[in-house]
Amino acid sequence: MSREAREKSSFGTYYIKQIGSPDVNLFDDDIEREKFIDILKKAKNKFDFKLYAYCIDGSDSYELVIFDNGSDISNIMKSINISYSIYKKTSGKLFKDRYKSKIIKDYYDLLNITKEIHCLAKESRWNSCCEYTEENRKTSLLDIEDVLRVFNYKDMDSIDAYKNYLNAEISEEEILCDKDIVLCDNIRECIRTKKEAEIKLDTILNKKGYTFKDLIKNKEERNKMIKHFRKNSTLSLKEIGNIFGGLSESSICKILSK
Repeated sequence: MSREAREKSSFGTYYIKQIGSPDVNLFDDDIEREKFIDILKKAKNKFDFKLYAYCIDGSDSYELVIFDNGSDISNIMKSINISYSIYKKTSGKLFKDRYKSKIIKDYYDLLNITKEIHCLAKESRWNSCCEYTEENRKTSLLDIEDVLRVFNYKDMDSIDAYKNYLNAEISEEEILCDKDIVLCDNIRECIRTKKEAEIKLDTILNKKGYTFKDLIKNKEERNKMIKHFRKNSTLSLKEIGNIFGGLSESSICKILSK
């Protein structure tokens, strides 16, 4: 009987869990964990995916949150697991079965899953939580900004806000007003800075024959543009508000929620 095809999505974000064989430890020591991190880095360079979270603290499994960035998630995971299997050189079967995957559909889901992973071993150097909660990041392995960009909460620093979120002092509902957005619609054309956004807005207005004053007066058109920039940028709500005439974060939230 053929195996059931995995659910996939275009430019999808996935929670991955790979369980090891009961006969062989996936990770015997920190040297092997270091090697696995090195394999992740090489796979990222090869497939250009994004890594939002990981946990390799235990000996019998690992967990990842990956945004495939247009690559095939099956090819990504095949590359990671084959590379690590070659390194381990075990005589028996290294993995119990195929990796388990779940499509992350929105930001609520993304935050919940990363929180679950980070609460498994907050203090461990082999859990990505340490990268989210420390001022000075040790590696460039993780793409933290895509997750932390929503933690501009009541003028709190994003790292402090995320710590409060992990400690259940802030809920998803308090920090998210546009739960359906996960990433840019087209990540390869994603707007990443305020300057890029201002240039893009000028280009759009010129094509439409609008002036900025025309746009601000036409609330319906302005609101459409705000939603477009939210879906196609990594800008914070505060930055988007500044671009569109100095709107407050709460005003942007109301527009996005309609």
